[in-house]
Amino acid sequence: MDPKNTARTRTRTALRRPAPFAALTAALLLSACAGDDGNASGESTSTTGDEATTGPIGTTTWTTGASAATEPTTAATEPTTAATEPTTAATDPTTGADSDSTGTDSDTTDDTDTDTTGGLPPDFDALMEGLEEPYLHTYVGDGDGGLGHVTYFSLDPMGDDFMMLPPEEQAKVSKIQATKLASTKLPPTVEHAGVEVVGTLTVVDGDDERVQELTIKVPESWNGSLVVAGAPGTRDEFSSEALVVPWLLDRGFAYVSGNKGMTNGGADGNATMLSKTHPTAHWGMMMIDLGQWATERLGAAMHVEVDRVYVVGLSNGGYQVRRALEIDHLRVEDGEERLFDGGLDWAGAYWPDKPTLDVDEDGTVTAAEFAAADHLVSTNERAALTIGWAHAPGTLNTALAYNEDPPFAEAHPAMIEAGFDAASAPIWGAYNSTFDYLKGLGLLQFKGVGYYNFTAYVFRAELLGHSADESLPYTCYSDGGDAPPPFYAWLDNAEDGGWTEESVEWALRNANTGLFSAPLVSIFGERDGLIGLGANGQAYRDAVEANGDPALHRLYVVENGGHVDLHSDGLLDFDFNGTVGDENAADTFVPVQPYSERAFDYLVAWVEDGTDAPASTTIPSDPTDDVLDASLLSFE
Repeated sequence: MDPKNTARTRTRTALRRPAPFAALTAALLLSACAGDDGNASGESTSTTGDEATTGPIGTTTWTTGASAATEPTTAATEPTTAATEPTTAATDPTTGADSDSTGTDSDTTDDTDTDTTGGLPPDFDALMEGLEEPYLHTYVGDGDGGLGHVTYFSLDPMGDDFMMLPPEEQAKVSKIQATKLASTKLPPTVEHAGVEVVGTLTVVDGDDERVQELTIKVPESWNGSLVVAGAPGTRDEFSSEALVVPWLLDRGFAYVSGNKGMTNGGADGNATMLSKTHPTAHWGMMMIDLGQWATERLGAAMHVEVDRVYVVGLSNGGYQVRRALEIDHLRVEDGEERLFDGGLDWAGAYWPDKPTLDVDEDGTVTAAEFAAADHLVSTNERAALTIGWAHAPGTLNTALAYNEDPPFAEAHPAMIEAGFDAASAPIWGAYNSTFDYLKGLGLLQFKGVGYYNFTAYVFRAELLGHSADESLPYTCYSDGGDAPPPFYAWLDNAEDGGWTEESVEWALRNANTGLFSAPLVSIFGERDGLIGLGANGQAYRDAVEANGDPALHRLYVVENGGHVDLHSDGLLDFDFNGTVGDENAADTFVPVQPYSERAFDYLVAWVEDGTDAPASTTIPSDPTDDVLDASLLSFE
């Protein structure tokens, strides 16, 4: 199938970035009054609801809605796993300030090179419409960190530079520093000039209300297109800042990301997985909400129709990408205009749907059938039970087991059956006890806690609709003593895996169908020890082959690639001997970020030029000689 024939039909002229934008933006940046906004650089300008900042021409006044001074928040229930600052790649832009975007959607396109803005300057106020407590900040890109906030990752939150920032910028610093996922081998360096708006988007859909905080960025060298980003884990709208933002801005894309209505600690009124409100049921539609709002607002601000809209996301953000394309397909079938032109899911979590789970084909998915299936909860529970509580006498979480050939040899049959690739074995122990080090900081509840039991616990509670108190019988948290937490004994004795008919219904509400009608590229690390390749990458490929259009899907498996690139730097206690990094694990992993960047380029060429992406394949790599420049990679 030609992906261009599946795209929305519209008549438009070839898009040229509005000529006044560069001059206006430069003037606006230079007109900022040093010291008025408390910015450390003294060169960028911010507007909140109660401010009116005089524009660069002298006759323009930029006025916004209600003001916001969001307090900095940090994760309370999902601890970070390393002290090293996240960094990411900075490659040369592929779209310059004077480049044209000439991709077309249909044979009705008029290729006349015409300025569709009518000479109007950008109206950045339009980016704040529809948001609660909107806040706009313009970045010079010369010492202020730019749209990618490259200086914020290492800014001392107790230092003078931090204290001189406006409260809203301080909040960004805190959110950015709360998530460390990118490899230290890929430091961001390019400070992109442009405008960023943050605020809260509320969408009322019948009896359903969806609320999420967002950030939208428009680079000075905007290429006319937009990327909607999903958030990994239960993290905030800045959690992909070091992972995808730098290379998307290099290419000139505008960018919007939300927080799925969540923060780990439920700060500032956000939901948590223990809120009894089943927040995961909204995650797919929240990508639709972001895409619709951002496309409309960006078009209004720039006085042109947005050219293309892509979706990108890691882990749970990758799930959002898949689900958003599936929902968008249903929208198109119902006669609505297509929203997304294509997507990139990076290690996306897969939630099987009813036809997949209904093994006996009686039209009902029972609790027993759900318990027996591979999904995010079951795979992590099986991993936790297989490796065992890290401080139990029979645990496999030992240096001896790590040094076996293969690592954790006794665990392989059960882990492979649970959907993990055997190549991911080196990190099984680390993910079984990731947060154990926090006990040494006085947080005794984290004794023996890792990604496996933590992820399984919070997602189970979400699907069961339990609060923190109601989930105590199967909590993963320790009392600080020598006995394993209730999680282990509860699972051993739970009937039908502890699932109920109601919890299965909630799981089915956000299940993946594998049916979409815009190109989707999936990229996965074979050493992913958290979102197992078999249960999430290959199983979703199988769902596409069974239910959808395989011609629109590619699965690229990166040899030696993991789940979190920072962990691929070897910055975990892989052998649980109390010392971080002494295993030289970095020489057994490669960062997946450059491969994701290259995969996105293949996606764009597929959508905009009609050049089919290379066939699904496993991409060889040398973990002792990491390829960090995406332009050097080929999937052919």
